[in-house]
Amino acid sequence: MPKQNPHGVVHVQLQQGRYKSALKAAKSAMARFPKDPILANLAGLAMCGLGQQRAAIPMFQNAIRLDPHFVDAQRNLAQTLLLLGMTKKAQTLLDRMVAIHPEDEGAHYLQAQALAKLGLTEAAEAAASRAIDLAPGQPRNFNLRGILRNTLGLTDQALEDFETALRLDPTNVDTLINISLPLARQTRYDAALDAARRAVALAPAHIGAHLRLAASYLETGDKTAAQGEYREILTLEPQNAEAIEHLAALQSREQNSSLSKAARAALKRAGSRHQERASLNFGLARIAQQAGDTGAEARHLSEANRAMARALPYDAIHDSALNHAIMARFPAAPDVTGPETPITQIYVLGLPRSGTTLAEAMLGAHPAVKPLGEQIVAGRQLYPLIESERPFGAAEIEDYLSAERRMLPDLPEGTTAFTDKMPENYRLIGFLKTVHPGARFVHLRRDPRDVALSMWRGHFSGSALNYTYDLRGMAHRFNLYAEIMAFWHRLLPGQILELPYEEMTADPEAASRTLAAHCGLDWVPQMARPHETPEAVLTSSAAQLRQPVHRRSVGAWRQHAETLAPFIAGLDPALWPGLDK
Repeated sequence: MPKQNPHGVVHVQLQQGRYKSALKAAKSAMARFPKDPILANLAGLAMCGLGQQRAAIPMFQNAIRLDPHFVDAQRNLAQTLLLLGMTKKAQTLLDRMVAIHPEDEGAHYLQAQALAKLGLTEAAEAAASRAIDLAPGQPRNFNLRGILRNTLGLTDQALEDFETALRLDPTNVDTLINISLPLARQTRYDAALDAARRAVALAPAHIGAHLRLAASYLETGDKTAAQGEYREILTLEPQNAEAIEHLAALQSREQNSSLSKAARAALKRAGSRHQERASLNFGLARIAQQAGDTGAEARHLSEANRAMARALPYDAIHDSALNHAIMARFPAAPDVTGPETPITQIYVLGLPRSGTTLAEAMLGAHPAVKPLGEQIVAGRQLYPLIESERPFGAAEIEDYLSAERRMLPDLPEGTTAFTDKMPENYRLIGFLKTVHPGARFVHLRRDPRDVALSMWRGHFSGSALNYTYDLRGMAHRFNLYAEIMAFWHRLLPGQILELPYEEMTADPEAASRTLAAHCGLDWVPQMARPHETPEAVLTSSAAQLRQPVHRRSVGAWRQHAETLAPFIAGLDPALWPGLDK
């Protein structure tokens, strides 16, 4: 290479973040050395630094054309394609790279990212594992595999990966953020809060760190500290949609008066970004609700849910097929083959927003019961099996129990029962009864119109509740729910406690006594005062649970009957008798 080729100058400028100067120097040198692939690659990197990712793609492609074996340029091109959402193209390139360069750790790392974006989580986890095998001292690989394993429901293994990543790099902010949620899922709330606090201390301007810390405060019931975090986010990023939405739900009407202006300004700048528009409209709907402006609330909720429905459309045909496939597996009562266990599993289930959190809190107030919140193991293990039409025999049951044991946190001494309040486990009752013959099932039933209103006002994480963003889709799913619950009651008569939300809120003591009797517990007075529970809560209902039991939401749908009309019209009268009363 001729001595006058200024690779070094461009490299230094890139390292100093002087991307404009680096691009100018690289282009000037490219005019003199048009066949130098390194200069084209450096120019692409400078463009990425300037936010010009699309313009960088031809630069990386030119570098590869000039030198087909230029691995760095191939990696840079793949990463840029991933950033731009051109995942299929990135995957094609990366598949070719790992075939030609199987020892390239960076290619496997990027391949794992591409596969994850395509929803191929298990394949992505395998690619991340290969990257770890090639570079066991690289913390980013463990961090990525931890994220993937957490998505797969392998919480214990995810935590091991995050802990390894932190041993390799104790100051990695992203890893500290990532480890906080699985720690909370294992009820290690102090450790989860500590990780989030460390992340904020290391990176005071990191929005993600503040968001995770605010969530940790909410989980532990510290509403004031959570408000402080969300306000801090808005000093860093005044139009952050997530912070505005959460703050609107936590603040008083007076406090929200100024927040409304920020939300409207942010909405004007959100453009077509569906998730941001949804968050801001949910926040504005909450502010309108506080002000008693039913019309404005309805408009904002309509906009919010419309945006979410575009981002996460509901597949009614698939959902119906899934319901029927589950019921077809149980022509008779489940063949109870699972082992008896010294600790009783109590499944609290029903539609989301039907009172499952309150019922679990009543049970969790008992000194011998450990409330574990919404455990994800049943869904993670069973839905793939159902979708693939695999049997649920001895081997599958053992796999399920093994996964469950891995997910289960250490239980306090003296625990005789624990709760799993994943609401939509109602679909899986037959499987759960098969693996745990002694399990107790508590079904929360609530007026579907009040449930629908609560869901319509809610913004849920993930895609599992995408039906809540479409009123007709919601009615369809509610009908499926009523159908399968009637099926389980016929199959398991007397084994599922029906607990109406309206009765539970009208007489907490009577409801808690009924719960205790069904679950084989001696009733204790604190079960009637769940708002006094010291337990953290991993649910969107956490804030409400900190209040004494009330009935303010009973019959609230009547004020929103016009909004809910498509939902109400879609309910099957045969499945929902008595709603006209």
